[in-house]
Amino acid sequence: MSRTAAEYARPPQLPSTHFVDNRVYYDEGIFAEEKEKILSKTWRFVMHESEVPEVYDYRTATIADAPLVVSRGKDNKIRTFINSCSHRGASVLRRPAGNLRAWQCMYHLWTYDPTTGECISRPRPEAFDAVGLRQEACGLREVKTEVMYGLVFVNLDDNCMPLAEYIGDSMFLQKEMIDTVEMEVIDFFELPLHCNWKNWMETNMDLYHEFMHVANRKTSLMIPEYYKRNWHTFSNGHFTVDRYSVEYDKYPGWEDRNDNLALPGMKEDEFQITDLFPDITFLTRGTVVRIDNQIPLSPTETLVQYRALGIKGEPEEDRMRRIRDYHSIWGLFGRNLPEDCLGVTLQRNAVYGGQVPYTYWCREENNLSQDDVAARTWWKEWSRLMGKDQSWPFGTAPSEAAE
Repeated sequence: MSRTAAEYARPPQLPSTHFVDNRVYYDEGIFAEEKEKILSKTWRFVMHESEVPEVYDYRTATIADAPLVVSRGKDNKIRTFINSCSHRGASVLRRPAGNLRAWQCMYHLWTYDPTTGECISRPRPEAFDAVGLRQEACGLREVKTEVMYGLVFVNLDDNCMPLAEYIGDSMFLQKEMIDTVEMEVIDFFELPLHCNWKNWMETNMDLYHEFMHVANRKTSLMIPEYYKRNWHTFSNGHFTVDRYSVEYDKYPGWEDRNDNLALPGMKEDEFQITDLFPDITFLTRGTVVRIDNQIPLSPTETLVQYRALGIKGEPEEDRMRRIRDYHSIWGLFGRNLPEDCLGVTLQRNAVYGGQVPYTYWCREENNLSQDDVAARTWWKEWSRLMGKDQSWPFGTAPSEAAE
């Protein structure tokens, strides 16, 4: 039956781990805390190493509002620096990518070494030296950077744990496919979404939503194996789910995927998901890997980056077939991605006005496919880092409020 206003506003009679106070998606204060406590203190994926293949290649990025430049130095090591001149703070690199042997700020022509971040020249330096601002004290700030399985991660917190410790064993189902052969980015695009960054992350931890996808209903949800997979959860909020075989030929116009293109350790028709807290998702459909990562712009606006990985140096025919496999489902005009984007937009339209107090993560199915254990694992880590419960983030526990 329907509910009255008082009934609708009452916290659900569920464990606090099983529901969310929807203000966490649109409250400005929560968003500011997330940038301080989560987005700037956890390891964040920024690119695949193939995006800076040559010495002096660079790409710019943004993490928790920090402007970054990631580059391959003359020693072949990948490093990250804050992309801001030490003089007056202007952006040093203005293009999203390039190759430069020296980085020069256009404002006052201060120049930096792309390998070390050292300031190597300043026009008319005498006046700076006279007041004690020595050139050797004007280098760019270096940001902690580590590369694992060809994936480049950064962390703004100099006191963070090592990347390997942070990830732990959570990549055990992904490691073989992306680290056995040399991979490279074969497709990249960005998509601005009118939703909170957590809403997009939730699409990749919620398998119950796959009923939304017409293609999935025809090729996956009718397979008994689909519902029997196990979720595996790990410390630091990471999780992964077992693989299953998709029957692609059940969707009109599609055919089974080519077994010659299968990634190492995968069958050509298998599908598998791994999520790393806070905002990295690896989705693999046998022949191609998709990587999602978010750039939160505001509480209600998010830029999502989508990368596809393929095998470096493969024949052009294989490459084009791999790209076709990717775009048929996950491209801008693919079968699934537009539906996911519509789903999170509809959440924003209904929830962010403040009239819908709670949403649920309460499915329990012994950790099998459509159990909400993945989302509860993610929110448990969010709550730990934020120092507050996602079900009642503004001070009073739901049980206390109901009494």
